[in-house]
Amino acid sequence: MARRCVCQICKAKGNTDTFYKVTDQNGKNKYYCNMEEYERFIKEKLKRDNLFKFISEEVFEYDPGQIIPPVMVKSINDLHTFYDYEVIQECFNVCQSDIKYWLNAKNFCSEYHMVRYVMKIIESNINDVYKKWRYKQKQKIEEENNVLDFGIINEMEKVTPNSNSNNKGNILDFLDEEDI
Repeated sequence: MARRCVCQICKAKGNTDTFYKVTDQNGKNKYYCNMEEYERFIKEKLKRDNLFKFISEEVFEYDPGQIIPPVMVKSINDLHTFYDYEVIQECFNVCQSDIKYWLNAKNFCSEYHMVRYVMKIIESNINDVYKKWRYKQKQKIEEENNVLDFGIINEMEKVTPNSNSNNKGNILDFLDEEDI
């Protein structure tokens, strides 16, 4: 018997028979609209965790367990409204040497000012990184489509017409003896 449930991501209402069920580590069942939505959610969460780990360890060189300033988290979430986490991480990777230089060269009076300075560096470069990332994504899609097209072409080459088949529908059937 189906019970009512709510999607953990989009808050859509449904029932336990139609929604995708996941049991967490505490044994509690959580429901999602479908498996694809759940997998997208997990993939985004993994990208986000990788980004924050990269910022913490590689850019700021924090010790394990040290938290990223909340202002940085909010700024990244604001950027994520349009840009993918991969783009943001690539931008941090591209600007890493500039960020490290300015963190060592300037004396910031607070961590807030340091984070705002770093985010201005990122915001000034993210559009260029986004264009390159989008171009790479289009290239991947075209490559995948080309692979499929070659598969279809290979299938077509394998098919050969049978010469022993009945000549039904041949043009010679429509011609009279005097036309030949």
